[in-house]
Amino acid sequence: MKKLSRPSGLKIRLVLFVSFLGLVSCASNDGRSMKGENPTDTLDVLVVLDDELENQENTFSKSSTTQLGDLSSQPNEEKGEPNLDLDPFQGIGGDSNLNLETLSGTIGEIGSYELSFPQISDTPSDFAINGAIQSVADKIYLDFATELAEMMNEGAPIGSSDLVGEGRIIFNNGYLLSVLFEGSTDWGGAASQQLWSDSIMIDLSNGQVLTSENLFQLDIPTDWKEVLAEKSYDLLEERLGSEMVWDEGLLPTGENFDNMLVTQPGLLIIFDQYQVAAGVAGTPTVIIPWVEIAAIINPQSRIGELVIAGGSLEVN
Repeated sequence: MKKLSRPSGLKIRLVLFVSFLGLVSCASNDGRSMKGENPTDTLDVLVVLDDELENQENTFSKSSTTQLGDLSSQPNEEKGEPNLDLDPFQGIGGDSNLNLETLSGTIGEIGSYELSFPQISDTPSDFAINGAIQSVADKIYLDFATELAEMMNEGAPIGSSDLVGEGRIIFNNGYLLSVLFEGSTDWGGAASQQLWSDSIMIDLSNGQVLTSENLFQLDIPTDWKEVLAEKSYDLLEERLGSEMVWDEGLLPTGENFDNMLVTQPGLLIIFDQYQVAAGVAGTPTVIIPWVEIAAIINPQSRIGELVIAGGSLEVN
């Protein structure tokens, strides 16, 4: 996911951000509240444990903004219906528990945020896995706070900005975990809502974060980015129509294909809002079946090994 920004887009000024954090870091003034016992304070942001889900085992199903069907058939709601293709398998590395934590609070009088994300327990690598998942939420929050600092620096009157999102497990074969973050930001003074997404893949044996690029063979004539660009265009054209697809966002570059996740039916590619289509399309997604990209998959890569071990991809 590219950095959260208002539609106009502003550069981050680090010095300003540091001074802004000093302004909002005092707990007595930033509007945060404390729930539950022994909360964790990460990056000076309260992490609230949802006690009602503390003992929930081996399930996680939330509504998603990921829409893979015809946009015209989707309900006019902030969040669409769950995509059955993205439902996770049961269990993480065997007998494990799944909890839900939330980063939430206010930043002065100009912003509020609420980000929920899964955390697991009873696996050998809980600390590393949970830290990796939470780092995505932390980054989303920091980008939001940075942009608010830029808005304050402009000096123009602004309304309250609100960030809401969630992370959910969309793939788990006991070896590899795919977590998709989705949400929206209402910027004070902006006329439209910004939709965003981010993702992370984790090796469940040690908590290592895995990059999508490592899934592909690099020593063959065919460039994996060109294959994904062609397949993605065909799928988007089929769903949106050729006149609605923007070619520039599908150029075979690493930046255009840096938000991908392993799923059971295939490789999920998530595009930013306004990257490949008009803003009304939200954050478009495609799932390329494994059989269509098997020739460029590197079975010796760590991701390839984990996918094959879990029975999601067959290699002849």
